[in-house]
Formats: sequence, C-alpha cells, structure tokens
Amino acid sequence: MEYEEFKYKVLAGVQEIYGANAAVRAYRALKNNGKHYDSILIELSEVEGICQIVPLEWFYQIYCEKDMSLEGCIKTVYRISEGNREMSGVFKALRKAAYWGEVRKSVYPILLSTKENQEILERAVSTSVLDMSVVYIIRGEIGGRCIGVQIDHERLEAYGISVEQLHAQAMENLMDDGYRFWDICSFVASLGYQVPDVSDWKGIGRVEESYILTNETNFYGAAGILNKKLVREFANGRNFFILPSSINETIFVSAGEERDMEIYNCMVRAVNETELDVEERLTDHVYFYDAVADEIRVCA
Repeated sequence: MEYEEFKYKVLAGVQEIYGANAAVRAYRALKNNGKHYDSILIELSEVEGICQIVPLEWFYQIYCEKDMSLEGCIKTVYRISEGNREMSGVFKALRKAAYWGEVRKSVYPILLSTKENQEILERAVSTSVLDMSVVYIIRGEIGGRCIGVQIDHERLEAYGISVEQLHAQAMENLMDDGYRFWDICSFVASLGYQVPDVSDWKGIGRVEESYILTNETNFYGAAGILNKKLVREFANGRNFFILPSSINETIFVSAGEERDMEIYNCMVRAVNETELDVEERLTDHVYFYDAVADEIRVCA
C-alpha cells in the first residue's frame, strides 16, 4: 500500500471510531531546520483542545515492516489520543498562554540556525546572534518531557510588549535554568552510559580539557552560550573552541594551536551527517571564545 492511501485509511479509521465526537485530520508540521512531517490532529469537542499524535510516517514504516497491521495502526492512534484526554492541564496551560502575566516566567530563549530555518523565522519572533537566531518559546512539561510553543508575532502583539522586553525576560529566566559545565565523562555517566576507560579521545583533545554546557533539562541547552557571565567565569581567562554538538548542548574544548579549528569543523560536520537527526542540528562549524575580548566568534 502506498503512503497516501495508508494515510487516508488511518485518518478515516480513526474518524470512524470517534464519529461526531471529534474532527480528525492530517497536519503538515514544520520542525527545526526545514524538516516537515505528517502528524494527526484530533480535535476533541469535550476538552476544546487539539492533540498532536505521533508522526504518520512512523506508523507507515512499522506497517511496511509488517510489525503492525493497518487495523493495529488505527487502534494505536486511537489509544494514544485517549491517553491524551488526561492532559487537560496542558490545554488549560495553552489558554493561559494568551496572557503575558501567566507565561512570562515560562519563556526561554532557544538557538536555531538562521540559514536552515528561514521558514520558521518568517513567523517566529527572533533576535540575531552571530550566524544563529534566538527564538523564544513558552516551555512546559508533559509526562516528564519538556515541550515548547514558539512565540510568533501575533502572540507578541497580543502580549503588548516589545521584542526587547521579551528577550530580556527570556534571558532572566535563562539565568535560573540550571545551566552548568560538565566534564565529558561525568555527563556521559549522568545519562546512564558506561564511560570508556581511555585517557585521550581522539579528535577532541584531552578529556579533562573538554566540557559540555547544557541546562538541567537538556532541552535546547545550546542557548547556554548566551549566558555571558557563566561562560566568562568558567573560562577564567582561558580560550575555548565551542562545538555546537546539537540544539541541546555545546562542547567547550580548550583552544590549542590554530590548526585545531579545521579539525573541529570537520568533527561537527561529521556528527551532523552521521549522528544527529536533521531537526537536532545547530550549525556546521565551531565557534571561538576569546577570553581577552570576552566574546564568542564564528570559526567558518
């Protein structure tokens, strides 16, 4: 069965189960770095909210691999939607998002590639930083997992505040978001992985001179480089290369000879191409923290 036929039958099957109690439709969602995917939106009349379900492509993949029948896919989508009925608090939170006073302490900055996110930046409120863009989200939590709703120009106008005021509030919240520098071994161990017994990880320098910066939730933690005070105090007069390992964290490596720059650029590109989903990539080159100038520069 081709994908379009599969999509139509899943939507029709879920709609048949709900009948007049819900409106079921496909929605082409936009993620970071220009990645689009089909998702199912189910508007449940009694909770006055919309549930976004697992991407349809995922169901089609397991259907093609014969791990689940068409009927099984339909029933699974329905069960997920029914589970989301319990998230009435999320819908209440979204309604509160219409009021600046209700959400100001939940607004955070995130970093995205300017080049790869032109479609998002057409509607999202943003501020330019280096060759990246700061975009602002209202952050919440569902089942222990962080979610973020981007603030667009229409929402900003409804808040009655300026971009500068939004940025200032987001930066204030960033300062209290549990950012810290981890040495790489401790960070890997904190994720539950076994740390290799090596004294030198090739390509990234000595382990004790490499650190990961992220926030407590490891959610869009690359924005930590915006905290100039934190970076300055950590560097303590030292220069660092900054590797944008993903939108969720950056790696700080003690700067050595100038030739190191191209080595790290190659590393970032290789990780982007082989290890990260498109939507998790930040940029494809490193940055340099100059301790004397107390500034971060692009190394391209």
